[in-house]
Amino acid sequence: MQSPFALYRAQTDKVKSIIVFSSVVLTASIVFLIANVQMGNVAIRMMDPFSRSQELIQQHIDKVSKPDLMSETQFKTIKTQQKILAVRKAHYLALSRLFFRNYYGVLILTMLFSCVGGVVLFIVINKGWGGSSEPLKALFLGILMVVTFCGFFPVVFKQQENFNQNIGSYMNYTKAEANIVGQLSALQNTRLFTITEIKKIKDKDSAFTRIDTNRYLREADSLINMNTVTINNLTNYILTIDAREIKSIGEVYKSIANSLGSGSDTTRRRTP
Repeated sequence: MQSPFALYRAQTDKVKSIIVFSSVVLTASIVFLIANVQMGNVAIRMMDPFSRSQELIQQHIDKVSKPDLMSETQFKTIKTQQKILAVRKAHYLALSRLFFRNYYGVLILTMLFSCVGGVVLFIVINKGWGGSSEPLKALFLGILMVVTFCGFFPVVFKQQENFNQNIGSYMNYTKAEANIVGQLSALQNTRLFTITEIKKIKDKDSAFTRIDTNRYLREADSLINMNTVTINNLTNYILTIDAREIKSIGEVYKSIANSLGSGSDTTRRRTP
């Protein structure tokens, strides 16, 4: 049985070119997927302190008991507001990780293929385009296509901008959620009367009791309204795509010609 290299050598230049070009694209896809997974793991490790703090917040919220003077409706409303913040925060974290993986995956792919492409370009320049073999030309064109695509990808899909905005929203939701923990703690620790005093006046209808209790309930309502305003202000779906950055074939050609610079001129001079 012939080895893959022997089978490759037995092919015509046209078939070799197709194999080389396809191999470049396939290799680029594999490298991107590996980099994407790797950077995803990095993102998880980077956000681990925030993930653990979320667990602590949720554990505290789940265990906290209703303050004595707070109504059941108010208590359930504040806990629901916290759950809304937690769910939306998880959404922004997921988007942040997605853009982080894609952005750095493309950067790694660009650096790798730019280095390899520089070596291939050096060989093509020295041999001249006309003196280069068809597989070598296919290799150069494949690398050029990958690098060019990687240059357009983060600009069109705004990877860095989307990441910054989504991670910013995640942090804002985290702050709002931490505020609710503080609110429940303050309401839990607020005592208009001691437990003994509450028992003593439980069956009484004094004006003093009604006034202080109403003030407490109004304060709780004020915190709920503040949380509602915060949630409404933070409500936003961040996904930016700039289709204007998609280039035409002519613009791509000019971009490639400019990036090759004097190397292209040398290649053209050496072409018979």
